[in-house]
Amino acid sequence: MEIELLNSLYELKAALESDPRVFRLKELDKLLNENEEVMALAYRKDNANREYEDALRFFKEDSPEVKEKQRLLYEAKYNLDVHPLVKEYNQAYKEVRLLYEEVNKELFKDFGDNKHL
Repeated sequence: MEIELLNSLYELKAALESDPRVFRLKELDKLLNENEEVMALAYRKDNANREYEDALRFFKEDSPEVKEKQRLLYEAKYNLDVHPLVKEYNQAYKEVRLLYEEVNKELFKDFGDNKHL
C-alpha cells in the first residue's frame, strides 16, 4: 500500500508541475527576479518597511514620525503592486492557490469537521 501511495503522490506532483497555471507562475517568478525595475521597487518597499518598524520602536503609533513612515511604506508597496509584471504574477499566484485549494479539498474531504474518527 505504501508503494501505491508513493506512486500516486508522484503522479499528483507531476500533474501539478505540468499544469499550465503552475508553469506560468514559475515562469513569472523567474521574470520578476530578473527584472531590475521590479527588484528596485521591492528593495524600496523592504527599506520602507524596515523604517516603519524602526519608527514604531521609538515613537507612538499615532506620532507624526510613524505616520510619515507608514505613508512612505504604503506608497512603496503601491508602486510595487501596480507594476504590470507584479500584477500578472499576483493573478497567476491566485489561480495556482485556487488549484491547490481544490486539490486539498479533494484529498482531505473525508476528514472534514463533520466526520468523527
